[in-house]
Amino acid sequence: MISTQIPKNPIKRLDVFYNLSEGVIVSADIQSKSRANLVHYTRLVLDPLTLKVAKASCDCEASAFGKKCWHVKTLEELVKTDLKNEIEKARQEMLQTEEDIANWG
Repeated sequence: MISTQIPKNPIKRLDVFYNLSEGVIVSADIQSKSRANLVHYTRLVLDPLTLKVAKASCDCEASAFGKKCWHVKTLEELVKTDLKNEIEKARQEMLQTEEDIANWG
């Protein structure tokens, strides 16, 4: 029988960082609802100016079929609530790095 209950803490690993060519990135390993020993790598790319989700991906079966999975939805909710400070810090570091690079020339 397949379990469809969300684990109490489905986030196994969480990172917030930036990539100059993409933007602010929030990535996580999120536990599967249906298989207890499986985690899915989920990644959001946020636009550095608006902080809106520019790209979302997950390695689960639903995403493989082009559907928006609950792993992505879970990470999007964290972005809206608990991760605001970490995201803003990464955004500021990214903007400062871009400014420093612009001043080199």
